[in-house]
Amino acid sequence: MTPQVTSVFLYVNDILRSIEFYNEVIGAQIAQVHHEFEGGPISLAILRLGSFSMMLHPQEGHSEEFGDQRLGVGMHLQLRVEDIDKFYQHCIDQGALLSVSDEPIDQAWGWREFAIKDPDGYVWSVYQDKSGGRWT
Repeated sequence: MTPQVTSVFLYVNDILRSIEFYNEVIGAQIAQVHHEFEGGPISLAILRLGSFSMMLHPQEGHSEEFGDQRLGVGMHLQLRVEDIDKFYQHCIDQGALLSVSDEPIDQAWGWREFAIKDPDGYVWSVYQDKSGGRWT
């Protein structure tokens, strides 16, 4: 069996804000929401982008694990879309374009892309592959 990456676990500062960002801006479907106890705060939210899962977990209570680190630092995620310009406009319309780069640009390797940050600083390279299949 070939190993396959199936999910990412992201610690976030405001889980409701992150759920809203990933659902409304990115288009992830909310698959599960868990609470430590009935009526309690959300302890885990699982969202799906196709067959890929994003597990969002509140950072609160894990301060020792992170020490001097900031959320989002050292991780760069990629999101392939069918129409980069339409998706870029969607981000602007949602008021959620937390800018890292300007509008989409054509790259020498055949991608048209732009980059955004989520509310916790995780960077997403959003791209449309126009390389004719050289990049998968």
